[in-house]
Amino acid sequence: MVVRSLAGVLVCAALIGRAQDSVPFTGAGLVRVSAAISPGLSLNAPITNIYLNGRLEYFSEDRISCRGEVFWYRGNQEHTASMERNDQVAVGPFYHWVRDRLDLALGMEAGVSFARPAQPEASESADPDPIRVIPNAALCAGLTYTVWDHFHFFLDARLVHARYIGSVSGTIPLDEVIMGGGLGWQFRR
Repeated sequence: MVVRSLAGVLVCAALIGRAQDSVPFTGAGLVRVSAAISPGLSLNAPITNIYLNGRLEYFSEDRISCRGEVFWYRGNQEHTASMERNDQVAVGPFYHWVRDRLDLALGMEAGVSFARPAQPEASESADPDPIRVIPNAALCAGLTYTVWDHFHFFLDARLVHARYIGSVSGTIPLDEVIMGGGLGWQFRR
């Protein structure tokens, strides 16, 4: 029991001492990977969509990175869903302002949404709208705090703009703010 307690104290002391290093934690060759459950707040209706989000980011220079993201639509919190599918894939450049372990990033992403509107229950006999591949664009901001050489915490927000055109009910705006946060993994290439 004493040996375990002593080992725990030594590990904590080593981590605290390591946390005081002022080594930059971003830079060329850094790769970041993360996954999260992300809510998306619709700007056109009182709907909160739920996504599983995966991200891969590569730093080509000290302050420049390229990020790719995938959003898998899992439904929403309302009883009447507006979309049956709204999966998204996006990629884009980011610029980083770094201070010690803190990293503020701003960027833009372009991508596609695989979208299909939900069908009203009364019209189940009608042909459903097809899944369409529609373009989307996003403005993104994020804050990352590196805890250790291999782990970081992150918070981010994306303002997504997209439109589903050609539905039987007319054009459907898919504009939303998607937020995310969690623990990510990183390594140097």
